[in-house]
Amino acid sequence: MKIIVFQLKETLHDLFPTRKLRLILLSLALIAAFISVSELAVAKLFTKIILNEATYSTQELVLLVGFFFIFFGMTRIGQFFQRIYRLRVFDKAFQESDQELSYSKDNWRWSLAIELSNILSTVTQMFVVILFFIYFNTLFGVIDLVIVMIVLTVLGRFFGRQIEAQRGFVAARRAKNPVSSAVRVSTRIKMGEKGILISGFSMILLLAALLYLSYTGEIDPANAVVLFFGLRMQNTALSGISLSLMRFARARTHSE
Repeated sequence: MKIIVFQLKETLHDLFPTRKLRLILLSLALIAAFISVSELAVAKLFTKIILNEATYSTQELVLLVGFFFIFFGMTRIGQFFQRIYRLRVFDKAFQESDQELSYSKDNWRWSLAIELSNILSTVTQMFVVILFFIYFNTLFGVIDLVIVMIVLTVLGRFFGRQIEAQRGFVAARRAKNPVSSAVRVSTRIKMGEKGILISGFSMILLLAALLYLSYTGEIDPANAVVLFFGLRMQNTALSGISLSLMRFARARTHSE
């Protein structure tokens, strides 16, 4: 996992030369994380409405449903503006850079910035979700944290191999002996899919832990449903990180 941290840190400083720009990018990642956690709050509200529908008056039910849709809509709008604004940050950072790049290198720089932003946002989101899990049930949150760290360690190894493979492809192209597109693309996709498979197995283990804790009464049914939604979100995040890391490796090596 060290190689992931090292490459992200190096790229962050390379693409965003000023402290102000780096803080803005990290702030956007934090905003994206809290938007994701707010989606879990929406799931909690939805579960509360469904499970306790009979206990509410018509007026209370209308207010709760209305608030649910407004809150859900706000999370969608917030996510949209966060993703759009980051493009302005990229453009400003690149304009302030004194590097003279070719058209191809500039394209790779944009690809690298997008993948860097995706990974930072997703990792931040994932650890905020873990804190959310710990708040609901400490034992389950700790189990989740341990398994996520193991998965990230495995993804780090895959990422290191992909960096080496992509650098080999770049060297072969410069030596006028390019590797076929089938090999280059399949190498990246296969490694990313392996990461998704590992993430899937971790999801099975965590679901088993959730079911066990729910069965023993450690987690009540309403919270178990919310934690299930959180696990689905986390699994999607880990799968996204796996694919983004492979694209990041390609963009990183081609922009060097």
